[in-house]
Amino acid sequence: MRSTDCFEFRRRIDDVCYRFEPVAPRGGYPAWKRVDFDLWLTWISGSGWCVVDAHGVANSRPWNVELADQRNEPPEGEWLSKKGDKSYVYDLVRFPGPGAGE
Repeated sequence: MRSTDCFEFRRRIDDVCYRFEPVAPRGGYPAWKRVDFDLWLTWISGSGWCVVDAHGVANSRPWNVELADQRNEPPEGEWLSKKGDKSYVYDLVRFPGPGAGE
């Protein structure tokens, strides 16, 4: 994975997409920030790869990849988010970010 890679969460129910771009590490782990909101895609010790809010509360994680099977980058594929009474299924997709071809 290149440090310029970005991620996109694509919501299955309505095809809404949320883009995450690389930022400085959080807690010593790689991180990506959603471009339009204070949410980060990062590693949480004991939980694995998650999307967390500004308070560090996890609200999304991979659905079919157990913690023991998670590696050094967020797993692409099916993720589940939950906030309050709402939950959604997303597909996490990695793609080259700006400057990747330079």
